[in-house]
Amino acid sequence: MTFVDEKLDAPVAVVDSIDVEESNVMQPQVTALIDEATASVLAGIDEFYIQQRIRWGEAITQGCFEQKNIYDVFDKTSNTKVMEIQEESNDLSRCCCAPNHSFFAQFFLVDEGGNRVGSPVMTMEREGCDCCGGPCPKPFIGCWACKPQCADKATLYSGDLASGGGIAGEFKGNRERTQLIGETVQPLGGGGFKPILQIMDRDDTSTENTKMFAATRGPTFFGGCSELVCDTKFGISQAKDGMEVPELKQLSFGDYATITKSKPTSITGALREMFTDSDLYEVDFKITEVSPQQKANVLAAMVITDYMFFERDNDMCAYRNDTVVITLCNCFCYGCLCPCSLYIPTKYDN
Repeated sequence: MTFVDEKLDAPVAVVDSIDVEESNVMQPQVTALIDEATASVLAGIDEFYIQQRIRWGEAITQGCFEQKNIYDVFDKTSNTKVMEIQEESNDLSRCCCAPNHSFFAQFFLVDEGGNRVGSPVMTMEREGCDCCGGPCPKPFIGCWACKPQCADKATLYSGDLASGGGIAGEFKGNRERTQLIGETVQPLGGGGFKPILQIMDRDDTSTENTKMFAATRGPTFFGGCSELVCDTKFGISQAKDGMEVPELKQLSFGDYATITKSKPTSITGALREMFTDSDLYEVDFKITEVSPQQKANVLAAMVITDYMFFERDNDMCAYRNDTVVITLCNCFCYGCLCPCSLYIPTKYDN
């Protein structure tokens, strides 16, 4: 059934609760903040394929001119485009502070031809570093995740936050939460030597708080030249609210869902991987008892994962100070990415 939420002025789908014995399988939660059309799209898909578009201005300048990211979301089974995700951010912050800058990621539905329709149905906000213009709510993300100011976080809302001149990060963690859907939070310490992100859901509209329903964990080594030959998997497992990092590490990551950054399968794909930031992702849900709202939060977790770990210019090979730098991979360490590189000098002193 549906009803109209006066705060959102939009139809809202409600899923009747089902009484079952408590088990390890988490039951679907109420879909209270996602419109019917979006809920219908998400409910019907368990395997998503996400393709990040090549931004030629950024590719030709090798990152000197950063452009807004765009992701096309497909139903992996039917190969049908179902959604489009577009970054909205300050130009100066994006060019000077990417990939740690503040931004909105706007989720659009598409028509049968794959063209976006209407205004954003959801908006993810990442508060980051804006050293050259912008609010700069978190100037130290990308370093050791030792304090909340250093830990990454993405918050998903229903509707459009950018209309009317909205700026990502402008409220510095104090944005009004009426339209809040969920959050993806990097815990203090980042998870140690394997990155962990806590995925939160707002399952009760009578409160503005979120509860952790899942957590994702990635590998220690990824990125660099390893992207040419290896898939990078972030396994997702169900989690109970209030779990600390030591407890999360004991979960069977990958039994709930997986976020996979796919390796290239052709020479063209390898060239795209080497010279652009355009990535390919798969999001696969392993169980069927997942609500549309939870799926939306997992897709948002995929977006912030891309910015945190894979939006690095010249991450495979670069030329600096008369030296060829070949990055074999990146090592994750308590929130910081440490490149493992070979340095080949091109000039020698007598």
